[in-house]
Amino acid sequence: MIYISPILYKIVQTESICTHLLEGTPMRLLFILVAGFVSLVSTMASADEQVRDRFADHQLVQLLEEDGYTSVSMADDGYIRVRVDGDTMYLLNLEDGDLQAYYVVSGVGISYADINEWNKTRRLSRAYLDDDRDPTLEADLLSNGGLTEAKVTEFFHIFTGSVDQFKDFLVDHDRS
Repeated sequence: MIYISPILYKIVQTESICTHLLEGTPMRLLFILVAGFVSLVSTMASADEQVRDRFADHQLVQLLEEDGYTSVSMADDGYIRVRVDGDTMYLLNLEDGDLQAYYVVSGVGISYADINEWNKTRRLSRAYLDDDRDPTLEADLLSNGGLTEAKVTEFFHIFTGSVDQFKDFLVDHDRS
């Protein structure tokens, strides 16, 4: 006897055209198996990934630590300090639930034209010279549409990769 979940049973019932067309054929069993697999996978994915409007600071600290970052601490409310390979980055937890990753380096002489070149040739982050003319790199993860743990960790992985590229870019374009 084949077990059919209640969700799959509803899918099969509502697909009366497919059921009629496939009735009495081996394709019907294949259809049921594929629909069951899709149902199972989507149920598993949704159970693992709770969609949130925002994360609390302590949840982000815990998430980053669980993802393998060993030096994670609170710098201030909404400001999470993460040290990676000797570099300090920040994850800002904004009031609307958006997240912003931030990295700044001092002692590098770089022109606005070079910063513009970075922004023209890169995606997923933006660079600028701050008020002290220090090169700064930022990226945003918008919370509208929801946040999941996987989105947050992937966002920060991508940002740390951008920081590595940015450091190489700064070395290549340093005019000091």
